[in-house]
Amino acid sequence: MSSGSPARVRRIPYGGRPKYVKLSPGDDGEFLADVFFEDPRTFSPKPGPLGQIHAWGLYPYFSEDPELNSNSGEVDEETLNLAASDGMQSMMRQMKAQMMYYKNRPEDQFMKVILERKRQQLKDMDLKQLDKCDVMVKITMTGMRNKITKESRVWRQFKVSAGITLSAFQDKVVAPIMGWVRNFHCYTFTDFRDGALFGPESSASVDSMHIAQVGYAYLPDNKYKLAHLFGKEGDQIGYLYDFGDKWQHHIEILKIYSPEESTGKIEIIDGKGMCPGENMNGNLEYADFLDKYDRASYTEKAAQKREVLETPNYKSFGKPPSLFDPAVFDIKAARERLSEALSSSASVRSGAKTFNIPMMPGGEAILDDITSGHLKKGQTSTKQHADDGPGYWRETTSNTKDSRKEAVCASCGKPAGPDVELKTCSGCRMVLYCSAEHQKVHWKASHKKQCTRNHTPQEKSS
Repeated sequence: MSSGSPARVRRIPYGGRPKYVKLSPGDDGEFLADVFFEDPRTFSPKPGPLGQIHAWGLYPYFSEDPELNSNSGEVDEETLNLAASDGMQSMMRQMKAQMMYYKNRPEDQFMKVILERKRQQLKDMDLKQLDKCDVMVKITMTGMRNKITKESRVWRQFKVSAGITLSAFQDKVVAPIMGWVRNFHCYTFTDFRDGALFGPESSASVDSMHIAQVGYAYLPDNKYKLAHLFGKEGDQIGYLYDFGDKWQHHIEILKIYSPEESTGKIEIIDGKGMCPGENMNGNLEYADFLDKYDRASYTEKAAQKREVLETPNYKSFGKPPSLFDPAVFDIKAARERLSEALSSSASVRSGAKTFNIPMMPGGEAILDDITSGHLKKGQTSTKQHADDGPGYWRETTSNTKDSRKEAVCASCGKPAGPDVELKTCSGCRMVLYCSAEHQKVHWKASHKKQCTRNHTPQEKSS
């Protein structure tokens, strides 16, 4: 979430002479966030009121905002714990400095040190076999509580292997279970112990332009596992979806199973509440939307229902619920989305979904040619035209099996690993399985209709 207040007039720290980063001639440091005047080699991030560090510790917290504190009785404690980036200040800084730096901006210089420090820490980290364990997790949308009951309005509980890469965790588990659109918006996971961020490498999602409001930089999530972000039961992990709307979630580790108890199978246990509509402006506004829905008349509720069901995750890429109820979690639909995600190739982050409207005759064909020229081997540009206008969705998809580091069993979701060799379907050569038994189960359930070769399944080493 970002503060909506304009950038405050402030005194530039240290007379405009940062302790570490180098400013370009003519750059007096105006609008550069105070943190970048510090020395990143000794920088120590400050935790929020709940003891969690958000977004590398680069921003103040909402608890430090006088206006929010004056309404502290109405603002959820979880919200006060969030980082409060100043969107106006970051925009003004970008406008001022964009012609001064071709690369290696002061922010980049600072973050390079921070990233390398975390990278080295991860390299030396002893996971203590956590990556061989299953975990029971509960993901909750932050700050969205019923004002009367104080209960969280939207949450999901499921079991997953802690050995899954963060990229596969988001793409094939969290997004479908929550109800978000795969490969649409950018996202980050946060290690609350030090504020370290992990996100998609080479993302081309439109909202990635707002990265200065969510942490400036992150480590590639396809190189690290869920197990890298926690150490014990009760630990929490941050998950931010959509750099524009900034949908905030926290993921709690409810239980860690021993390696002997662990199967790697992903199981959805329970949940509450429909997923908000994409592009509905984040947690606080959607919480207000739900509060109004609770008090609305029949006619007003019908209008609000239409607003939600017109959003991309319901209209364009999802199936609208037969009975609209914001408090209901459709576990059957979530399991169907999960199964579909596990059976498909990983999303191509450099070809994220975008909505296009041709601005001139032949514009769509021109864009087709441009896009096809940038496709890599095994990639396809897919289009989905809108039902009610000239616009269409475009996305780059993969026609090949996932890389070993991101691969999971198409039947159960068990990730590949040192002790887990996934086998490839010998027909389509795209989906992978942890066992012959799971391949046969998946064949009967759905893959028989999807496989490019309609044959009796046989395992073949990947």
